[in-house]
Amino acid sequence: MGMVAVGLDGVLLDGGSEGITLTTTADVLTVRTSLEEVDGLESSEGSLSRRRVGLEAIRPFPLSNGASLLPSMALGIRHDSGDAETGYGLNLGAAIRWKHPKRGISGALKGHSLLTHTTEESLQEQGLALSFSWQPYPSNRGPSLSLSHAMGATPSGGMNALLNPTTMEVLDATPSSGQQQFEAELAYGFPAYNDYITLTPALALAFSPTSRNYSLLWPLAPYAEQLQEKPWELSLMGERQEQNNRAPSPVDHSLKLTFSTLF
Repeated sequence: MGMVAVGLDGVLLDGGSEGITLTTTADVLTVRTSLEEVDGLESSEGSLSRRRVGLEAIRPFPLSNGASLLPSMALGIRHDSGDAETGYGLNLGAAIRWKHPKRGISGALKGHSLLTHTTEESLQEQGLALSFSWQPYPSNRGPSLSLSHAMGATPSGGMNALLNPTTMEVLDATPSSGQQQFEAELAYGFPAYNDYITLTPALALAFSPTSRNYSLLWPLAPYAEQLQEKPWELSLMGERQEQNNRAPSPVDHSLKLTFSTLF
């Protein structure tokens, strides 16, 4: 197998804190595979190529008391060819975000839709996501809460959703209920080890029509006065997963220990 990929992204227009900012993304990918004849299998060759271009516009609107409203719109064009999916696809995405830094509250509504596809006109892909977060203190101490509800194959919206479509559905088919997801996480950061470390126990839930996940997390990270990338983090997570689409419903338990650091 051989693969070649090249891409670029950048800012076409920088509008600052009160103007329109335009960003673009473009890349090309080519993959070729070959299989020699072996016992029971004939030789075969395959290839595919992908070309993508995306454009996103963002316009911030400052509000009173330090709050801000950030609407955005994105357009993505993707072309696939070869032995897999072929044709052009045009996607449109939109989002609106609201932030109130003094209260530590933020919310977002994101969505996207496949406008047209040159090969399969009956194809459909849509995504919608609503999220809310609350963290009253700028440090990694104290309480925090996050909620999200998503519907669709790629509900996150934005440029990634536009340029990376997953399963598409026929227009006259019933959408899969498994594409809905609700997630919630409640955490509280405590000082530890002479105030140098923050211990943040958390409870996380994730519900969908096909499964239920319950997680307990105990991350350790250096104390930070401002929310920023952690130089390192040690985390222990216990998880229970239940399947809704089987009878009897199997239950899986797992315990994970992870360590991450910045270089």
